[in-house]
Amino acid sequence: MAPVVEQLPGAPSCLLGEGALWDTASGCLWWVDIRGQMLFCHDPQHGTLGHWAMDEWITRAIPMGSSGDLLVTLASAFGVLERQGTGFVFRSHQLLDEPGMRFNDGALDPDGHFWAGTMRIEEDAQCGKWLRIAADGRSRMQLDTPAFTVTNGPAFDAANSKVYLTDSAARTIYRGDYDTAVGVRDLAPWRRFEAGEGYPDGMVIGPDGLLWISFWDGACLRALDQEGATMHWVPLPVSRPTSIAFRDDATLYVTSARFGLGADGMQGHTLLVKLHG
Repeated sequence: MAPVVEQLPGAPSCLLGEGALWDTASGCLWWVDIRGQMLFCHDPQHGTLGHWAMDEWITRAIPMGSSGDLLVTLASAFGVLERQGTGFVFRSHQLLDEPGMRFNDGALDPDGHFWAGTMRIEEDAQCGKWLRIAADGRSRMQLDTPAFTVTNGPAFDAANSKVYLTDSAARTIYRGDYDTAVGVRDLAPWRRFEAGEGYPDGMVIGPDGLLWISFWDGACLRALDQEGATMHWVPLPVSRPTSIAFRDDATLYVTSARFGLGADGMQGHTLLVKLHG
């Protein structure tokens, strides 16, 4: 059966929805609106939606267990949003003290370190890099990668000790060996896409072991195998899908952006996708 795509009930349209993450422990979906400076949490069991305004762009948020705290990147800093009552207070661990630069996407590696991509705010130069930061902020390593224009990912294939990093502007996904000591080895371009295919954006290793990728200006998801062949293609009712989170092997969430498009249709909305109808 064809996938069924629905708008997530009650969730608002985002300027730049990003960072979808399904938290198994709490049974909640977390995501952010970078340009809207908002953090969201959807609890499907109770049908509730939490939302919190940030003082600056928030680019990633990852729950830290039962404390209710979140590991986050804002545009200018990496740190923790500490839960206080019904709200949060930000405690900075690392500042990004580089004029004109900001944090973008990121994820935890299998050892619990946070990999954070940086990029120009104006997206106008190939000078972004990747950092590996300890969750407590006490150590930070610049990873040995080429300069990126728009950093997205990473996705970790723990079963095969691989890591995938995307330069969205270059329509290129890089793959390397994940290494506990040095972070990444033998990173090289793995899959490039043509202009008509869109720009690879947020990605995740699915329960099926495939690399699932959202395509900005491609209005779809693609799932690739180890050889880079497309195993699944899922069309979407939004032009700019940005990130993916699996709830189980047949249900996933997709964020999107209306930035640069206006508010027509479902642009900018978070989607619920049921792969098997």
